[in-house]
Amino acid sequence: MIGRTPGGYDIAAWIFKARPDMWDVAGWLASDEPAGSWRLAESPRVDLLAPGQRCFLWITGPASARFTPGIWAAGRLTGPVEERDGDLDDPRWTDREAQRQTRPFVPVDLDRLDAPIPRAELRQDPRFAMAEILRAPRVGNPVVLTPGELDVLDEWLDA
Repeated sequence: MIGRTPGGYDIAAWIFKARPDMWDVAGWLASDEPAGSWRLAESPRVDLLAPGQRCFLWITGPASARFTPGIWAAGRLTGPVEERDGDLDDPRWTDREAQRQTRPFVPVDLDRLDAPIPRAELRQDPRFAMAEILRAPRVGNPVVLTPGELDVLDEWLDA
């Protein structure tokens, strides 16, 4: 266990959200490029992030021809959080204003999944239906996964 939220939820892993309207997720998924690092929101949760912790990539937004919202990659944090200026060398940013913001970043190693774990199916699973990513979708990165929710994702990954 990583820690607890102020609301009393045990933290087992993290979800990082990707917004296709801000960053070219499709281009990254189609490439062999490593994710490198992930941008975070300023929050007390950032202090709980540490190398070796598990993480998942969640693509947000409405379903489209390109994306089914849900989990698209799984991996681990590979280093400590760093506060830094926006990643101005990353050509995948489509929202230039967001790209320039100074934020915390955490290095990650993410493996793309062969098929996404769809949000619609996770919502149907009573063990995942109250996950923070579903009940508070506007919360900033990182998003909490409880031990039971991590078990659900592990079942999908082992299938």
